[in-house]
Amino acid sequence: MKRLFHVILLISLIVSSRSAFSQIDFPLLSVSPAVNVADSANLKIIDALKEFLKTKNNSASANAYWLPSDFVTYQYPYLDIYNIEKSKFGDNFYKPTLIEIIATENPQQKIVKIAFIGHEQKTQENQLRAIYNLLANIHSEKIIFSKYLELATLRWTKFNRGPISYRVSPGRVPDQLQINDQLRDINLLCQFFSVKAIDVTYYSCTNPRELFEIKGFDYNPMMYIDSSGGFAESGHIIFSGNNSEINTHEMVHIYTHNYFPNITQLLDEGLATYIAGSGKYDYQWHRNKMKKFLAENPGFDCIDHLDPFERLYFEQETPIAYMIGALICESTMRAGQKELLLEQFKSDQDIWTILKLFGLNKENLNEKIRKEIQCDTNPAW
Repeated sequence: MKRLFHVILLISLIVSSRSAFSQIDFPLLSVSPAVNVADSANLKIIDALKEFLKTKNNSASANAYWLPSDFVTYQYPYLDIYNIEKSKFGDNFYKPTLIEIIATENPQQKIVKIAFIGHEQKTQENQLRAIYNLLANIHSEKIIFSKYLELATLRWTKFNRGPISYRVSPGRVPDQLQINDQLRDINLLCQFFSVKAIDVTYYSCTNPRELFEIKGFDYNPMMYIDSSGGFAESGHIIFSGNNSEINTHEMVHIYTHNYFPNITQLLDEGLATYIAGSGKYDYQWHRNKMKKFLAENPGFDCIDHLDPFERLYFEQETPIAYMIGALICESTMRAGQKELLLEQFKSDQDIWTILKLFGLNKENLNEKIRKEIQCDTNPAW
């Protein structure tokens, strides 16, 4: 917390006093006076960082300034800052500022701390997008960057159970009952999809703030939105901020992304919610909330809210788009059309073309959703 406060205070000073920056001829990068530019290793890092920032948005799958093995392990190791400069004000609104270069226990490795700050000309307001850490690995005359995650979790508890490689925060004791429940759900998922188990790396964090911290963020607005949450990422990795060794919602995404890479977002989030709920609560809990929401909002038009990224919640917990997708999945399963549902997970057609095969269209979707919510719950398995 003290470090985060220090960094935010430093950012405030930097943003309010732009003349304090050492530009030293880096058009894409401002450098804080806190960085020792008299250190030859730091100058090499700055030079390499400048080139990385210039090229990182050209491709999310390869970069000459990033550790090659990271692309094997994570597939898209710097996806968190890919196109982070973009905003509604322009593609390069958020400008990078090198805040600090920090030594580690390894003399050949340093932490590089970058802030992405935008300045809105009309209002003269400054906006902080994120503060992000990556590692600079010093190899003779060359600097290669890598993901902060390995250093951040160096002292975490590590063990394997079945297809899961757990990485558990020092802030919690691994819960064997939850691990057994997660393994049970994986077996059920394999039966549901008729597939083999996938090897998964599971980072068990105490909360979303810790989750974002190990991913490299000192600041990201998503760190403080909720008390739980998680991500399923490329490389078969789950980041769980639920203070738990089970997160079947994100585990569903691991399987859908692997076996159904074209699945539409509405059905992807819908299936994960139908099978495992969302956040702290199971599907039945959210279903009851959705039923209440529709009763209290008879004029609500589902057609306008099919985007899972809309982040429309009822009572700050129930994601409406997720629930619409879940009810579509449940209705299809209730009709005995599981195979049709799985087949459409493979489709790259637009959502209305897919829904038409389920007998859904813009004229009847609202009616069908309201009819489904009145039925007893039909479990996925």
